[in-house]
Amino acid sequence: LTPMDVAVLEQKLGNKGKSMKIDDKIGLTVVDERINKLLERLEIDVYIDHVFSGTPSRKTLRKIISEIYGVPEDLVVVKNIFSEYGVGASKAHVHVYADADQMRKIEHKHILKRNGIAE
Repeated sequence: LTPMDVAVLEQKLGNKGKSMKIDDKIGLTVVDERINKLLERLEIDVYIDHVFSGTPSRKTLRKIISEIYGVPEDLVVVKNIFSEYGVGASKAHVHVYADADQMRKIEHKHILKRNGIAE
């Protein structure tokens, strides 16, 4: 896996406001996306509509974000998922890194563990 350049990540911007169906029960909308040049990552906020099912797992979210942005799943970190009580909707904050080494330097070990990236 060769490290991407931050410029390559910048080209992947442009999905803000984009909605997509994950399956017949879950929909996802990109609420906000920004590039953080200092930390060499994309920071994405998504809104997940899951009225008829439970909150999607981090693994599922990582897979979806990697497909939307065309990046390897290994570089996607779901920081947190906030579920709204009784509504069937959640908000998630996701980081997409240009480089795995940079990701390991910045992200906390427990966050990487939750995402199944670190042991």
